[in-house]
Amino acid sequence: MSSHDLPGKKSGLADPPSLLNNPSRRSVLGAIAGVGSAVAASALLSVSPLSLRTAAAAAMPGTSKGGYKLDLGGYRGPELATEPVTLRFMRQDYPPELNDLINSVYAKFTAAYPNITIKEERVPYGDLPKKVQVYVASGSAPDIMMGRNDFTLAYHAGKIALPLQDYFTPEYVADIFDNAREAASVDNNLYCVPWETNTVFMYFNRDLFEKAGVATPPEVSDLTKGWSFDEYLDALRRVKSGLATKGVTDVWALAASPYGNGGPGSNYTQMESIWVRAQGDPAAPKGSPGYLTLMGISDDGRKTTGAIDTPEAIQGMKNYQALFKEGLTPTGAVAHQFEAGVAATVFGGINEANLFSLPGGAPAFKWGATPAPRGKLVFNANTSDSPMVWAKAPHPAEAAALLAYMCNDANRIDFHRVWGSMPARKSLTDQIPKYKTDQPYQLAAAVGANSYSAPRTVGYFDYFNVMNPTVKDIALGADPAQRLKAAATRIDALLRKYT
Repeated sequence: MSSHDLPGKKSGLADPPSLLNNPSRRSVLGAIAGVGSAVAASALLSVSPLSLRTAAAAAMPGTSKGGYKLDLGGYRGPELATEPVTLRFMRQDYPPELNDLINSVYAKFTAAYPNITIKEERVPYGDLPKKVQVYVASGSAPDIMMGRNDFTLAYHAGKIALPLQDYFTPEYVADIFDNAREAASVDNNLYCVPWETNTVFMYFNRDLFEKAGVATPPEVSDLTKGWSFDEYLDALRRVKSGLATKGVTDVWALAASPYGNGGPGSNYTQMESIWVRAQGDPAAPKGSPGYLTLMGISDDGRKTTGAIDTPEAIQGMKNYQALFKEGLTPTGAVAHQFEAGVAATVFGGINEANLFSLPGGAPAFKWGATPAPRGKLVFNANTSDSPMVWAKAPHPAEAAALLAYMCNDANRIDFHRVWGSMPARKSLTDQIPKYKTDQPYQLAAAVGANSYSAPRTVGYFDYFNVMNPTVKDIALGADPAQRLKAAATRIDALLRKYT
């Protein structure tokens, strides 16, 4: 089933027009990363929207015949400058082998364009949103900054990101998976380029299930054939008790979340929202509790009351809380439990399967992959790391060209070979045979094609900064209904500043 076959999905990606037209620049930028920096806030007031240059004024994109010095992938802008140019790129720090690969890509680019110097800044992944805020507030940001497509509305409304549609060919833009492209776009204009596809499903330790005497989950790529939440919780309980009868008490039924900083409440967008939004109904009438539970917010992007505190959402968080109350998973962050063989299941992406396939990477146990637990549907957020070109970049064409070069077929296939994530473009998965032949990869492709955007609101920075501690409180014993209702009230109040 394609993303367009699911009722309600398209409307869930619609831009909330009242928020796109009205928010103040200060309110949008001040919310990035959820930090209230007095220095940043005062600097924001000095940035004049009149000083922002559009793509057309800055570089007259689309005027070149495409006779570039090397394969610039989907780039269609003018030939690059011949005078000295320095491009700054801020991104997350990767392991050494991937940093080395990216450096080799820079070297090829500058060999073709020796007048262009690339200076990069690597920062810890969790610091990226704050860095974006501080740089944009200062008025001197890197030309390319790593962002996320769940913040696209904020990048657009705050005039942070350059519209990229005219710099990339229509064929390249259409090749991005539909739901990822829509999440990275406003008014059909691409504001950031999805870097990879986020897929979340479940891995399981076959040996531990066998030792506990519990049947393993179905190894399928059909998202309707996995376990329901009730079946999943029942299996985890039986794994725990079955292992205990064998004297095994130092193994968890579910590994601590590896997302964000780890543990409960570490990454609502990609992880804990599964428990809530999967309870929504893609076939429910627009505006109904089932519909709003799935979308996570009202269609105008202003209200979460009636969306995150519905009976369906509360039940989802009760299921989630049971994991901790019953000792099925740790209440804090613990790294690498599944890989070490001390957890029977873990939520993860295709990176795990790629890691296990590397020489010396296979774990000391047999493993399998299965869809995440199913409510009305198997939910996955299509959040993707997505680099953007700063709206005030002094050399926008050169910045767009470098980004396009890094995203050409050869460079992205090398990236995914080393890093292990799933590509964000259809043609790239078509070039990787495993996505047609191996069950974990087929499952990842099915999840990627059937994901939903993060709740569409300019104030999503505020949204997830409220939801993360809410989820942690529930994991540690807070009443789900009371806590979700309080969170909805708080988020609604924060969203008012954008109107």
